[in-house]
Amino acid sequence: MFGLRKENDLYIFEAVVHTEQLYLNLYDGNRKVRQIAFDHCQRIGDVWKLEISEDISDYSYCYEADGVVFTDPNGTVFEGRKKFGLLKDGTKILKTPVAEAVAMPEISDEWIKDRPLETPYDESIIYRLHVRGFTEHSSSGVKKDVRGTFQGIIEKIPYLVSLGITAVELMPPYEFNEVMLPDYGSRNPYHAEVRPTGRINYWGFTKDALQLAPKSSFTSDHKNPRNEFRKLVYELHRNNIEVIVDLYFTNETLPDYITNVMRYWRINYHVDGIHMIGSAPYSVIARDPYLSRFKIWADSWDGQISEDDRHSGAYREYAPRYLADYNQGFQDDMRRILKGDENMLKTLMDRVRYNPSGRANIQYMANVSGMSLYDVLSYDRKHNEENHEDNRDGTNLNYSWNCGEEGATRKKSIKLLRRKMWRNAYVLLMLSQGTPLINSGDECGQTRLGNNNAYCHDSALNWMDWRLLDRNKELYDFARNMIAFRKKHKVFHQARALKQLDYRSVGIPDLSFHGENAWRPEMENYRRQLGVMYAGAYAEDDTFLVLYNFHWEKHHFLMAHPPLGKKWAVCIDTAAEEQNGIYPEGQEIETENNEIVIEPRSIVVLKAIKDKSYKPKRRRKRKVKEMTASDKAESYDIESGENIVRNEIKDVQSIEEKSDINQADIDS
Repeated sequence: MFGLRKENDLYIFEAVVHTEQLYLNLYDGNRKVRQIAFDHCQRIGDVWKLEISEDISDYSYCYEADGVVFTDPNGTVFEGRKKFGLLKDGTKILKTPVAEAVAMPEISDEWIKDRPLETPYDESIIYRLHVRGFTEHSSSGVKKDVRGTFQGIIEKIPYLVSLGITAVELMPPYEFNEVMLPDYGSRNPYHAEVRPTGRINYWGFTKDALQLAPKSSFTSDHKNPRNEFRKLVYELHRNNIEVIVDLYFTNETLPDYITNVMRYWRINYHVDGIHMIGSAPYSVIARDPYLSRFKIWADSWDGQISEDDRHSGAYREYAPRYLADYNQGFQDDMRRILKGDENMLKTLMDRVRYNPSGRANIQYMANVSGMSLYDVLSYDRKHNEENHEDNRDGTNLNYSWNCGEEGATRKKSIKLLRRKMWRNAYVLLMLSQGTPLINSGDECGQTRLGNNNAYCHDSALNWMDWRLLDRNKELYDFARNMIAFRKKHKVFHQARALKQLDYRSVGIPDLSFHGENAWRPEMENYRRQLGVMYAGAYAEDDTFLVLYNFHWEKHHFLMAHPPLGKKWAVCIDTAAEEQNGIYPEGQEIETENNEIVIEPRSIVVLKAIKDKSYKPKRRRKRKVKEMTASDKAESYDIESGENIVRNEIKDVQSIEEKSDINQADIDS
């Protein structure tokens, strides 16, 4: 591991720098007090090493090469950026305090015992959040000095628990320069002083980030980021919530550095996994023994793992799944289905059952990159004017529909339609077999006003607005109920892929598809109706039938028969505005027969409940008369006669076979 470490009384510096001479600069506050040259004899390739035996614990340090002073890229703690977004700090060279860098972290007995939770993917509900944005809004209810910090998240853990979250994905929690500077490429052609542009990189996906150090401005006391981050992980683990950290790499990032960073976060901070964004050596990471039994997410593992990788590291065919695909394929497909595009039924069938065996699939309807979920139903086009890039940034493929009017509206009919479509989106997400992810704020209808690339806004546009929990209470309640519904019913989140076969002979397949008529899915390109039945016997659960109608007209469904002694009852109907789409257990609406009408652009979930009117048919028992001695003798004669008949038949068959053979000889 490069950087600074202390062995006995010896301070050891190691750095990777392509230069002819490297220097160590020591500072007392902002004043440089000493410069020490690295010895060429201690250099191997581009790896420089320096050992100092004297006490330098009162100083901070950084490096200098070719006249350029720069921060130690392998530092684990820094001073200089205590406030987020302060423009004057944007050009500061961060220095590492020697004493803090080599100090042993505060480790309690509880921390030593803390271990990753290893929650199976099929039991996971993921919540992605920005450390600052989650509690920075004044409506968060936390103290001002705690807003936008790791401690702020700790104080909101009860909210995450009540929502039903099992894992949080943290956008970059490490040290990055959020103050955007002019990009002159590798050199400044004007040799002018570099000044901030005045814009903020709120997301934190920067190529010069210092990825071994928790961000100082994300701490409540700005003194010990490492301890506060450990406290966050520990408290989340105590509440059975995993921690996944975003790490951003580029094509220029060295493979060894990538694996070292991932190991560091796992070993030192007990995180449960890493979401790799950008470029990374997939095969090397999959084989790394330190990263075995560790959740690793990437855009796609398909084609990235060789046969040799299948029995080592994080990927083992016979072990629980740790690797996961994380991309917007589900989002794009389901948005098109949601708004009623043609020729999407086959895609819907594939998406609701997709659950690969070798790795998991993280799926979402909206994420940080792109429109918020409510904006998908409120805007036809992106509105990135506030980014000051002439609305050229951000994708044009949003697959959104404004439901009749662009942006905010006062029309009741459009508001009702948007709420119904929003409920449809949550049903699609929660009743698909992959692992669902919710972007912070989407559970209560947060809007970014149509901006699908809000990377540069440290404002209410990105901050979680906690007032929406009351203003959009019906949306939040539906999201929470759908999470609870999924977690309760195993048929919707099974550990293995469904086969569409009745391989246990329970009477119906584990999964089956239907059209407006039972057992007959209609696949014409103009069709927008589908039924999906889940056999409860394959998951020790109830049997369910989900009916999708993405057409703008009503449709009649002739439903498949429920299991014997059961009848269908509606437990979710996204068109039932007065019920907010949910019929609680015990209050389901029973169907009178196997026909049902599904309202336009609606989804209905039916559960097979006990049919109180069902009476099983009783079989009459045949009376068996005790056999007398004469009956037994008669029976024996009959059986003997049957044996004689069988023997005579065999004799006749033998004679016929011989006759056939002789006839064949004559013919020849």
